Amino acid sequence: MKYGISALSVIPMRHRPSHESELVSELLYNDIYEIIDENEEWFKIRCCYDHYEGWIRKLQHQSIDNEKLSHFMSNNKYIINQPYSIYDGKIISFGSKIFEKTDDSILLRDTFDRALFIESALKLNDVPYRWGGKSIMGIDCSAFVQLCAKVAGFKLPRDASQQVSFGTKVESTSEAEAGDIAFFENENKKITHVGILLSGDTIIHASGKVRIDTLDSYGIYNEELKSHTHHINIIKRLS
Repeated sequence: MKYGISALSVIPMRHRPSHESELVSELLYNDIYEIIDENEEWFKIRCCYDHYEGWIRKLQHQSIDNEKLSHFMSNNKYIINQPYSIYDGKIISFGSKIFEKTDDSILLRDTFDRALFIESALKLNDVPYRWGGKSIMGIDCSAFVQLCAKVAGFKLPRDASQQVSFGTKVESTSEAEAGDIAFFENENKKITHVGILLSGDTIIHASGKVRIDTLDSYGIYNEELKSHTHHINIIKRLS
C-alpha cells in the first residue's frame, strides 16, 4: 500500500478526478491517507481517520514511507483547538494535528469531554457554510460536528447519515441536554442534517454559516426567517 500525508493547510477531495467535480471533503494539515487508485493527474485516496474517499491532485500529494508512517502513528499528537493557528509558516485550521504543544493546541484525547465538545462548537460560530468543507474557510454540517467531536475525544465518521449510528437515543426533546447531537431528515426520512445542542432548546449547526437557532419538538426554528428549516429525526448522546 502507498500512503501520503497532507503537507498543505487544506487539500480538496473531489467526487471524480476533475476540477469541476463536486467537493466531497477536505484533508487537513498532517492528515494521512491511503492511495487506492490513480490516473495521469489524480490520486483516489482514502483518509485514514474516517475512511472517506475522494480524488486529490497529484501535485498536492506528498508521500510518506512506512518508517515515517509508523513514527507518526506512535507519537503523541496535539490538535488545534482554535479556529486557526499559524504553524510552520502555514495557516492551519481547527482540528488539524501537530506533534508539539503550542498555545493553540491540546493533546489529542481518547475519552470524550462533553464540555470541550460544546466549547469547540462555540469557537466556530459564524464560520461560513461550504458543502464538503472542513476548515474555517467553509464547513458543512457533518464536518462541523465531526471536528468538534474529534477535538473533544470522540471519533465520528464524516457524514450525518453515518454519525447517527453512534451514541444512545434521547427519547424526547424535553430530555435533551447540552452536548447532545440532533439529526434531521428530509421528506423521504433520510438523515440530511446534524447539529450540537447548547441546551434543551438551542442548537448550533452549519446552515448558511455556523449559527445558533431554536430547537423545538418539530425541529430547528430560524428566527430571521420566521420558519422551521429542518425537521428533527432523532437526538443522540455521546459518552
